[in-house]
Amino acid sequence: MSTKTAHEEEIDRLRARNEELEAQLKSKHRDKGTSPTRRASDSWSEASRSKRDSMHRMVRGMTMASIESVRLVADSVSSFADSVASRNEARDHKTTRDLVTNLPADIAGSFADAVSDLVEVPAKSAEKYASSYREGDKTS
Repeated sequence: MSTKTAHEEEIDRLRARNEELEAQLKSKHRDKGTSPTRRASDSWSEASRSKRDSMHRMVRGMTMASIESVRLVADSVSSFADSVASRNEARDHKTTRDLVTNLPADIAGSFADAVSDLVEVPAKSAEKYASSYREGDKTS
């Protein structure tokens, strides 16, 4: 009958404890779903969520930028009409003939101002797109 030394008994006890801990670790990985398949699935789901979120923010940004463009063009047209009317007002004892004579110059001057405003539309629309897109970051 062979008797184990204290050293051999300690090694056997530590091996058993090691196997027990490894089994617990494997069990925890299974419980948490950290298998490679589960991690890949979680990663895919997160990428899909991120992709959908980006798409939603992009659509919203484009819509808001388009509406901003319409608003800016409408403001320019309104400003053009108001400018023509104010430049061609009957004041300073102007006669109707003076007003009619000045009308083409008043229209041309007002049109030049409106064109200056219209040049700003793309940049302002792009800024609106960017700010609307970033607003989505705050709400997600």
